[in-house]
Formats: sequence, structure tokens, C-alpha cells
Amino acid sequence: MNINIDGYARAYHPKNAAAGALIHLCNAGRPYLPDGTSYNASEDNQTCTGRFMQDFERIGAAGWKSPSVGAINWFGILGTGSVKVGKNAVSAVVPVKQKDGSGFYVSPTALADETIADKTEQSRYVNPLRVPAGVVPKTVIAEGVKMGSFGVAYNVNRRIAVPFVVGDAGPRIGEASVALARLAAGLPLKDDIKRSERYAGQVDTRDVLWVYFKDASVAYDHKNEAATVEKAKAAYQAWGGDERLALCVQRVPRN
Repeated sequence: MNINIDGYARAYHPKNAAAGALIHLCNAGRPYLPDGTSYNASEDNQTCTGRFMQDFERIGAAGWKSPSVGAINWFGILGTGSVKVGKNAVSAVVPVKQKDGSGFYVSPTALADETIADKTEQSRYVNPLRVPAGVVPKTVIAEGVKMGSFGVAYNVNRRIAVPFVVGDAGPRIGEASVALARLAAGLPLKDDIKRSERYAGQVDTRDVLWVYFKDASVAYDHKNEAATVEKAKAAYQAWGGDERLALCVQRVPRN
């Protein structure tokens, strides 16, 4: 169970930890350079804080969309515009800052309050500190799970089951919002967290069972986060609750 902090208003900032950001920018984008190369910016600390930040400064100084300098495809940050760099068509290249003047970037989630048309409004997105939410890859979406569907994550060692809403897309199964990870670890929820707490509840071993329900998606209401939580619990009970989960734990091999 890795932590996904996307959706949090203090996730990403141009000055990273120095400005109070919880996550380094290298986790939010992938650079594309004029020589045709591209690289994983969060591959290691040296790449993250060295090479990536140098490219980030150069690309930003050039206006974010210069073919001769390069571009960054932002996925953890809301990005606009596109540009062709070499043979690569790169989208979401201009990072958008929040309107409150804090300097923090807008951090979106795939599930959002569609009643807020302005995508640059941070409150539009799922609050990861209060809403237990899971990330799904394309393989799970292909099976019929949608944004706004539900599921349950079970910490086998702690024997804690946490119903959740499907709130974002990602490369693999195993990412959880801060709220989901904390609840699965038996920790209380908080409305603000420090950098030292950002990975609380993370599980580095294959000891979490993820079950997704093929429910029709439900709308997210940012003004009523508790309603989403209660709908997740109701979906879990409708699926079979603790009794059915116990059967899953017995039958699904731990790999």
C-alpha cells in the first residue's frame, strides 16, 4: 500500500520541501528533451533533486513549451497546453498554480466534483486526507470498475478492512489516499499532516488484499465528503461485508 497524496492542496510547490510541500516535483511529471530522450524523474534521489530540477528550471524559464529546450508531461499536477519535442507529442505541459496565491500547484484526481466546472479549483478534487480512496490501473478499469466505484482494502496482518472509493488512475494496484492508508493502519485521520507523517500507514510488503466492486460510479460532492465514505461502507456491506471478505482472504493466494 503506497501513498497517493494527489488532491491535497499542499502536495506540490516549485520550491518543494522548502515551501512546505509534502511531495517532490519529480513525482509529478516526466521530462521530454529535444534529443528524443525521456526519463523517469523519480528514478532515484540524484535524478530527482539533480537532473530533474535542472531541467525543470530550464524548461520553466523557456515558457514550458519550447521544442528546443524540452517539456514536462505533468500527471500529478494539473497541466495545460501541448508541444511537440522531437518526435514526441507532449501534453499537459504548463503547470497550473492554485488561485490562493500560495504558490502551490493544483493537484488533481481523476474523480472530481463535476459541479465545479473550473478545473483549476483545488476543492474540485478528492481530499486524500479525509476520503479513503484507491487508485486503479487500466487493467482494472477494463474489467468494469469506474471512477466513483467502490472497493475494500484489507490489511492482512492488522486484520483491518477499509471500504474506499475509486478516486484516481495509476500504473498499478496498490496506491491509497492518506486517509485509506491511515485507517488501514489503525491511525486516526487528520486535516493537516507534516512531511514526517506523509507515509504513515504505508505497507512495503504484499500484505494488503484489494477488492474492487463493479458498481455504477457515483458523483463526488466536495461539500459532503462524509457521504462518499458512507456510500463506500454501504457498497461493502452490499457486496457481502466481513463474511465474504473472510472467504476471499482464505482463497486468494498471497504472492
